[in-house]
Amino acid sequence: MSEVRALVTGAAGFIGQHCVRYLAARGWRVSALDVHAPTIPVPAGVQFQVVDLCDRAKLARALAGNEVVINLASVHLDVGASEEKFAAVNIRAVGQLVELCAAAGVRRLVHVSSVGVYGHVAQPPAAEDAPLNPINTYERTKRAGEAAARAAAAQHGVDLIIVRPSWVYGAGCPRTEKLVGALRRGRFFYIGPAKNLRHPIYIDDFLAGVVLAATAGPEVSGKTFNLAGPEWLPLEQMVNTFAAAVGAPAPHRRIPRWLGLSLGWTAELAGKLLRIDPPISRRTLAFFENDNAFDISAARRLLGFDPHTDLQSGVRRSLAAAGSQPA
Repeated sequence: MSEVRALVTGAAGFIGQHCVRYLAARGWRVSALDVHAPTIPVPAGVQFQVVDLCDRAKLARALAGNEVVINLASVHLDVGASEEKFAAVNIRAVGQLVELCAAAGVRRLVHVSSVGVYGHVAQPPAAEDAPLNPINTYERTKRAGEAAARAAAAQHGVDLIIVRPSWVYGAGCPRTEKLVGALRRGRFFYIGPAKNLRHPIYIDDFLAGVVLAATAGPEVSGKTFNLAGPEWLPLEQMVNTFAAAVGAPAPHRRIPRWLGLSLGWTAELAGKLLRIDPPISRRTLAFFENDNAFDISAARRLLGFDPHTDLQSGVRRSLAAAGSQPA
């Protein structure tokens, strides 16, 4: 589908920067905004604006003339952000965005939420109607953001699709880089038994799903879709796949949960004092504890979603794209 006029919010983040390039490479006329400036050059023809999603007037101007909006903006990895900041961006700004999309005549809004809204999946794999049990502030505000989006869409008549990505990895992903760096330096350790399930998805597979959601017919309007990779696997198997790709030995060190919790708490306090992101936080525990396995059959059936990049291939492609493919 060519010449679609699309606005990408959160366009300076890992997924956002990939999304802008992905759409531009497919002939879309892309504009982009983020509260931060991009860290890499934007593709030719892409208009990038530094705009806070909470700024109503500037957001309204940025929306003008766009058919599709892909909302990736959120407060996420900043563990030092206040509850108010999370709520302002992940909840209130989402409702405002939906309202302004209606005023601008946007044809479809794809709101990117998170599988974090499920919390720990008690009965994997979780379909879209599974219980929502968010644990931390990010997950709780993403759930509330979904509710705000649906309420505003119903009120203003906006064609809304919500997608819930699992762990998206690829070149430039901070969490991928942190994992790879720890493995290379021999500093990776497990917290607790780490027998939980993880369900990664390669960045290009996720973006293909986003495009399908943006361009599907009106029959999917108002629906919510899980977007996850072709398979879930135990955490240790996932980590070993990354280790093999970077030529590092499979890690075996483990520390008890109580120690991990203590380290996370201490690192968070130090991070706030030094105004830096801590290397570990209490949220890190979810990586080692929560079962993350998701049913993507609705997206397969209704969108034609077909993630095909297995983890080994995706990790190698990520490393090659980052210029760090081992010899």
